[in-house]
Amino acid sequence: MIKRLVFGSLCFLSLPLFGQVDTSLYQSLQIKEVTIREDAAGLSIDSKSAQLDLNISRTELKKAACCNLSESFETNPSIDVAFTDAVTGTKQIQLFGLAGKYAQIQVEMTPLVRGLLANSGLQFIPGTWVQGIQLTKGIGAVNHGPESMTGQINVELLKPEDLVDAAAAPDSEGRGDVLLNGYFNQGGRFEINEAYGVRLNKKWMISSLGHFSGRQRGTDVNGDGFLDNPLGYQVNGMLRARYFGQNGWEGLYTFHALEDVKQGGQMANAFAPGIGADQLWTSQIKQGRLAFTAKTGWVNPDLPEQSFGSIVQVYSHELGVQMGLPKGTAPSSLYSQLRGIQNGGMAQVLYYHGWGALVQTSALILQHDAYQVGLDRLELGNGRPWVENNVGLSTEWTYQTEERFTAVLGMRVDAHSIAGNQFSPRFHMRWEPWTSHTFRVVAGRGFRMAQPLLEEYGRLASQRFIRWEQYGQVLGGDLLSMESATNMGLSYSHPFMLNYMAGGIQADLHRTQFQRAVIHDFYTPGERSIYPVTIRDWPGSIPLQSISAGISINYNLNKRSELRMAYRYQDLKASYYSDDVNGNGLMTLPVPFVAPHRLMVHYSRSFKGGVVMDVTLQRYGKQAIPGIDPSIRPAIDYAPAFHLLSAQIRHEFKGGDLYIGMENALNVTQSNPIDGAVSPQTSQPLLPSDPYFQSHFDATRIWGPIFGRMLYLGTNIAL
Repeated sequence: MIKRLVFGSLCFLSLPLFGQVDTSLYQSLQIKEVTIREDAAGLSIDSKSAQLDLNISRTELKKAACCNLSESFETNPSIDVAFTDAVTGTKQIQLFGLAGKYAQIQVEMTPLVRGLLANSGLQFIPGTWVQGIQLTKGIGAVNHGPESMTGQINVELLKPEDLVDAAAAPDSEGRGDVLLNGYFNQGGRFEINEAYGVRLNKKWMISSLGHFSGRQRGTDVNGDGFLDNPLGYQVNGMLRARYFGQNGWEGLYTFHALEDVKQGGQMANAFAPGIGADQLWTSQIKQGRLAFTAKTGWVNPDLPEQSFGSIVQVYSHELGVQMGLPKGTAPSSLYSQLRGIQNGGMAQVLYYHGWGALVQTSALILQHDAYQVGLDRLELGNGRPWVENNVGLSTEWTYQTEERFTAVLGMRVDAHSIAGNQFSPRFHMRWEPWTSHTFRVVAGRGFRMAQPLLEEYGRLASQRFIRWEQYGQVLGGDLLSMESATNMGLSYSHPFMLNYMAGGIQADLHRTQFQRAVIHDFYTPGERSIYPVTIRDWPGSIPLQSISAGISINYNLNKRSELRMAYRYQDLKASYYSDDVNGNGLMTLPVPFVAPHRLMVHYSRSFKGGVVMDVTLQRYGKQAIPGIDPSIRPAIDYAPAFHLLSAQIRHEFKGGDLYIGMENALNVTQSNPIDGAVSPQTSQPLLPSDPYFQSHFDATRIWGPIFGRMLYLGTNIAL
């Protein structure tokens, strides 16, 4: 059997077919090679994994604009994507209704969304760089770290061999060594991406991944005087080297550098001539990163079930945030500044060994992060530097008696310089009592160190007074910053054939319960309170809890059409401080900006001539948002349900493709996304000097789209 794999949107499997014939009927018969081609599944479940692992391929990523990783889940029913505010343009994901910081998000098993990158790390991985994404729903494997409370997202980037093998494949006529991507949308955003790979010799291959994007033309569709999207640019690049040696040795070495600059806020041309920049509310965010990663592995040539691996990473990340009027301009309550530097690294050693039905994987990890953070805000202190060190030892044992049963027991011990000694057990089980009917059970514990303001710096775009007297160090770096939770889940999956066409059904139920949580309370108008809630301090209470249930069905209607339908229910509640006549207490309220009900329908159709159409309709149910009536405490409003419709048409041709699409085709927008930005009498934009602006300004009550209908155009070309 001959097997060929071409990386890209299609996976080709070539099989020479041989047959027996009756030679008494025919003197001779020769059957030529037959090539069977099949589209790689865009979204699939790893049927043999004890975890509920969903694989997202490049085929799936091409179904939407997918400019960066935060926009790579638009057609995925398991993950929600939402803006953090109406100024910075930062998108974050939600899994089980909980923010992405509670899932362990990694790039090729190295940390990504943590520390200073917890708020914006997803935006620094361009979608065209991504080879595939593995999404684990529920607690992740212990060897990957202690932070996966709701799940794990691991992103595999294009490696040198992916590019070299694709260019050299027999079915790649007209395909060159350089991949280029261009993108432009109605809001003035443009992108240019490149990927290049070359083989130097039998042992070494190198590649480059490049990205440049920006937006220089400002828009204000709703007329509130604020930019709908921030202006600025991003320069982002990777150099990668791949080594395949003798006697089982191999390695992958990556150097990464980026600079990202964003400027948002009020537009001068929205006001009368003569208004200067020092009279406007603006935001400036600048980030820079340098990182080097070395991954080396060895597989015993004499014993393939034994292997060692090591990962070493060093990085330096710099963040600067400034929001409001220039420093020294009254009122000073509208000014905030954050400055942060994170220097750190990790070293991990992994050992794998198998004994038939029993397999173990163990790991030792050393992590170091040094933070230098400065804060300039009227009601808060100046911050202080701190250091986090962690030594983690983990082991995971897998027992598989037959293909229908797998059990995985994992244990992890971390010695953290701030959190102390932490024990994180994990358990996964897969059982297939009947053919193609698979049940999975998952349970485990995880913990993380929060950085409340750094993780959500976009929410500084508000006049809300930040209260943190009961918290401690509001930037992080002390024991009160630790969060811990247990996750338990049950899932069922069943692939089927109906009318000779493939389909599948998947359902899951998960509960994530926190023992310690840092609560962000926006339910008092004009205030933002940040405080820890722990079970030990409040017996019988649950600091934060998510109950999530979902079901999805995929079915190929015919050889050219695919239909995907999904529904998810999310019940997310937290314990908030309450001042009542009986003294201080806790009350359980819904967490804002989480829609309890979400429905998604996705339809894909391919036509002759290489034309592919994708349409996605999503419905977000009514969701709780902070209220603005000062006479009500807690003040809770509800945003209305809304629909988002997106569509794309792609024309594939020899050596590339061309695509055109539309996001938010129904032109759904949130009216007045920024409180206090316009006069309630005239609906004209207000300057920060206006008393109404000063008392009502809040850009954090964002629950829906701002821009409205968005048309985009893009192309992928191989040279």
